[in-house]
Amino acid sequence: MTDVLLIHGAGGNSSCWDEFELPGRTAHTIDLHSPWTWESMLDQIEDLGLGNPAVVGLSLGGALAVRWGKRHPECPAVVNLDGHGFPSGYPGLAEPELADWKRKLTEIFDQMATTMDPDLLPIRELVDNETVTELYDGLTCPALAVVAGRLMPPQEPFADFYTAARKGVLADLAGRADVVEFDASHNMVREKPREVAALVTEFLLAKAA
Repeated sequence: MTDVLLIHGAGGNSSCWDEFELPGRTAHTIDLHSPWTWESMLDQIEDLGLGNPAVVGLSLGGALAVRWGKRHPECPAVVNLDGHGFPSGYPGLAEPELADWKRKLTEIFDQMATTMDPDLLPIRELVDNETVTELYDGLTCPALAVVAGRLMPPQEPFADFYTAARKGVLADLAGRADVVEFDASHNMVREKPREVAALVTEFLLAKAA
């Protein structure tokens, strides 16, 4: 069976996959490091010398998995776990309200990154400057896009924004990948590792046996 590379999200590491099992497949992990540019991170994957694995990523790692598929059209399959970029529209939110939400969230993210690790600040700029369509345009290999259907506790005060964003992401993903709205938060690999692994396993059996 095809080997699989698992890529963690921003601020995380390979330990996020400790309870994530893909029966019958050899899974590899990576601990990403700066510089935080798409090309640098893709080159870090190249340096692993894994050949032609299927690639599964969470959040930032999911976006990176899609970019890997665009760099390597021969990739058997990619799976993006809730790292899709910004939607073209936010159903139910007016523009002045949307701008206010974005401003507040930017302030919070910058404050969190500065407190945790200032080295992570460039990652927000990467993600902020990418839309769903920009990320997926040009991708030709099989792709599964998994969208979180629940909010994490820190997101709950911004429920209107995140609910509208999710609807916009789902609309933009239509026709670009196989799409699943999953009953977990952005932290789905920690919350429901077995269920997410089962979803990924089913997809890979169909697309990258």
